[in-house]
Amino acid sequence: MKQTLRLTSALALGFSSLGAASVPVSFAQETVAPAPAAEMAHAQTGEPITLETGLTFTAHWDKMVLAVEADGSETSLSGTSYLLECDCAPEQRPVFFLFNGGPGASSSPLHFSLGPYSRERSDDGETSFSPNEGTVLDAADLVFIDPVETGYSRAASEEAGKPYLDVAGDAKAVSDYIHTWLEAHDREGSPVLIAGQSYGGIRLANLLPHIGDLPVAGLVMVSPALDQGITATDQGYVATLPTMTATAWRFGKSSVEAESEQEAFEIARSFAETDYLLALQQGVNLDEAEATRIAETLAGMTGLDAEAVAEHEIRIPIQYFLENVLAEENELVSRLNTGKTAPKAPPKAEGRPAAANDPSLGLGRSNKIISEDIARYLENLTGYTQDDGYRSLNLDANFAWNWNPGRRFAPYSTSAPLLEAYFKDDADSELLIVTGYRDLAVPTMVVEYTISHADLPQDRVTVLPMMGGHSPYDEPEIAPVFTDKIRSFILNATQDANTEKDHSYE
Repeated sequence: MKQTLRLTSALALGFSSLGAASVPVSFAQETVAPAPAAEMAHAQTGEPITLETGLTFTAHWDKMVLAVEADGSETSLSGTSYLLECDCAPEQRPVFFLFNGGPGASSSPLHFSLGPYSRERSDDGETSFSPNEGTVLDAADLVFIDPVETGYSRAASEEAGKPYLDVAGDAKAVSDYIHTWLEAHDREGSPVLIAGQSYGGIRLANLLPHIGDLPVAGLVMVSPALDQGITATDQGYVATLPTMTATAWRFGKSSVEAESEQEAFEIARSFAETDYLLALQQGVNLDEAEATRIAETLAGMTGLDAEAVAEHEIRIPIQYFLENVLAEENELVSRLNTGKTAPKAPPKAEGRPAAANDPSLGLGRSNKIISEDIARYLENLTGYTQDDGYRSLNLDANFAWNWNPGRRFAPYSTSAPLLEAYFKDDADSELLIVTGYRDLAVPTMVVEYTISHADLPQDRVTVLPMMGGHSPYDEPEIAPVFTDKIRSFILNATQDANTEKDHSYE
């Protein structure tokens, strides 16, 4: 059956942690045995779908119940999966599990980038779903996971949700879902790949101790927030300057002479890692004349006022840059994608962090984005629907997140040790990290710094920057490149162990 879906309404975007209230914490821990597999509720139309591209697949919606209250209400975790029909043994087909971040973001951004359908918005605001020529379903079966309080996953009550709106509890629940899904679909012998974006990078790192029993072939991180504490240090200012400079150059506000945005980025990187870094290291001992020179240089590069840069002690806050680089035009630049802007306007909801007003999020007065079009898509595809709607984005979950449960306060912990421990024991898995040059939520140079200072097998780790934002695949010209890189990574990571790896996705 050929099927094309054309549906309408809201917006679903991934997002990173929203500033000081959200501090990533990771916990070094020994490998933990998975919980016994739970039963899964299942919805499926039963009819295979054949795309115009020739791929034939079945679509499923699966719910795992985490807890049941006395009144029968459930706390659950759910997701959407696509299984290709092919002349192959199911256990030979890789299974690719994916989730976005937030916390509080559904899997919808990755879902409609790598899944069999893409989601597009017209100029008049109408959304449509059409076959995705770049889907990686040809390389692996796909399972898009929506953590508790996102998508159709729910907490039975505020109290019931607490164990899962938590760094460790969330990771364990997602790990249990992966194990349960594999058993329910008789795929326990299939090669496994797992991808996480933004906070999903923290989630992925924290679930690693729970998946030592699985045949994991590869891990993918997109704009992973592995160590956001770096942005609160002098190294953070070094890391953000190139993106600020390239952004100012793109809008004609920078004094840097370059032929491209990429060249402007590299010119700023050279200055940031030399003169600027040395100046920051001196702190209050920095010579006044040198401080003035650095401030004037920074102002020229970023299009900001030199006196304001000096008042900030040559340390430019990200939000200040976003609000002021296009001040004359009264435009606000997106933290998630500095290529996007919106007219400055009063906050639509009082008391929310400034990052929540990002032009890329599209939030109104509510802290939730309920996507009616995705709900209809899933109903047409799997037969499942839910009265309270599909939550693409839920900031209430973000604000309720427990970053440091029951432990001594450790504000700037990093997830890198969990990656180090995993790769120390795992001799086969590959790691691909994709970042965006236009991302000031998780800057490319912050990720590069974290990975280059971690004890990892660098021959099995690739960091791939792309000229996009926090979700590089949102750029039309980058989307096919992104999907091709992911497909190449899957094929490379899951090939015969005796075959030499081909890192062509680099």
